[in-house]
Amino acid sequence: MKIAMIGVGGIAGNYRGSLKRLGQPVAAVCDVNAERARQVAAEEGATSYTDHQALLEKEKPDAVFIAIPPFAHTTEVSDAAMAGCALFVAKPIALDVATARPIAEAVRQSGVINQVGYMARYADITERARQLIGDREIGMLIGRFMCRMGASHPWWGQRAKCGGQMLEQTTHVFDAARLFGGEVTQVQAWGRPSLAVDNGKPVADFEDCTTCNLQFARGATGNISSTYSARVPDGFALELIGADLYLRLSYDLKLTGHVGSEEIAYTGEEAGYFRQVEQFLEAVRTRDQNKVRSSYADAFLTLAVTDAANRSLQTGQVEGVEG
Repeated sequence: MKIAMIGVGGIAGNYRGSLKRLGQPVAAVCDVNAERARQVAAEEGATSYTDHQALLEKEKPDAVFIAIPPFAHTTEVSDAAMAGCALFVAKPIALDVATARPIAEAVRQSGVINQVGYMARYADITERARQLIGDREIGMLIGRFMCRMGASHPWWGQRAKCGGQMLEQTTHVFDAARLFGGEVTQVQAWGRPSLAVDNGKPVADFEDCTTCNLQFARGATGNISSTYSARVPDGFALELIGADLYLRLSYDLKLTGHVGSEEIAYTGEEAGYFRQVEQFLEAVRTRDQNKVRSSYADAFLTLAVTDAANRSLQTGQVEGVEG
């Protein structure tokens, strides 16, 4: 399989590591940072580009990993799809629904295998929780993504580039909540400006202490809270409540709670980062989209929820989700 990468900073290093474990070489890389592209190409024994269209035209890859920040999304995904390349796209897929909608349509029309990097869907604890729940109804979901933002991704603190924490980071929690609770119809979010400072300046130019209430189509209610202000134990977690059912998924590996009289204390081995790449390659090899747990169309629906949450932050009103 001929693999190319568009965007080789940040999370791309994780994808490269998984490909290496699988014995899958990278044939070509592209990045707007020419020096970074050359460096990664040298490490991979690949060809480097700064123009993704030139890469697609000259290399004709079978599959493309697209790992670019949300603000950078223009035509990379749709161009690769229309070139017939299978797609693995880092989350979030865009800054807003308006940007992502035509891209999602291009992916749909192309018919290529497509996947978005929501690794929690591939984690052992997610799979185990789904087995334990079975056909039981979930009535409430409580999630959180709480951390102290570091300096490795300075654009994370800029609304114009990341879309805010709910859209960029907490998207993992919103996505997991959709997986267990079904589609979200309405949200209402509140927030306050950053409490955390770095060199005397706020680490974010947006509300970095937020809470968002959710109404699910199947009747469940939910709440997801986020912050950049502090390191928090179990910073990425999701709680699921039903009739005589309580499960707490502490990502990446811990699952606790009870289902009826059964006490649950499970530790997974796979966090999902490696398995998502493994599953994607298998889907491409077998041409089976059903092997993908996080398609572009599904990721679009998660973006619709976080986009609505951002609108609610601005309006102070309940916002409908534009799926």
